[in-house]
Amino acid sequence: MTKLFLRICAVILFIIGVTAICHAQTAYVSDMLILTFRKGPGPGYPVISALKSDTPLTVIKESNGYLKVELSSGEQGWVDKKYVVTDPPKSIIIDRLKKENATLKDKISTLTEQTDQIALEQLKKENRTLAQNLETLKTQYAALKTASANITDTLKENERLKTRTASLSAALAQQKEESGFMFKTGMIKWFLAGVGVLLLGWVIGLSVSSRQGGSGSLLD
Repeated sequence: MTKLFLRICAVILFIIGVTAICHAQTAYVSDMLILTFRKGPGPGYPVISALKSDTPLTVIKESNGYLKVELSSGEQGWVDKKYVVTDPPKSIIIDRLKKENATLKDKISTLTEQTDQIALEQLKKENRTLAQNLETLKTQYAALKTASANITDTLKENERLKTRTASLSAALAQQKEESGFMFKTGMIKWFLAGVGVLLLGWVIGLSVSSRQGGSGSLLD
């Protein structure tokens, strides 16, 4: 029975503790300069200490217009409910906003640095790409320059060959003309020579015939 009773008491104490924790509420000392922190719920109880404005309090319970509270140090006592507010004071809100603002500034600074780093890396990458393109263009320009020089030399050689061809063509035409004239002159000479031979043969023939005729007459 004793063990069962102890277990029941332990469960009851646990439930009470959990209930007290669930009902605990954070409150703050109002804009008063000083609030007395007493050992009991009333002005007749001894003062433990004085609490400054905006001191955070954890409310445990209420009695006779007083609140039993716990400080952040863990110390417990009673304060007048009239001078306790549940809304965070302006100073705490301002401090919280300052902290949030500082956190946001740090995030912005970090993001800015990251953005600058990314932009710098992007610029470096683009610079490398431009440098590669420039080298490619230089190579292409050198090749085109060489090809252009070759084309110029080829055009000059072509013009020289054209001039040479025209000169040779004119010389060949002149040679052909001269050869034709010489051929015609030779043909005339050979023709005249042939005619002369024929005439000579004819004259010789006549002469022989005449002699034969004369010899015959003497024999008769």
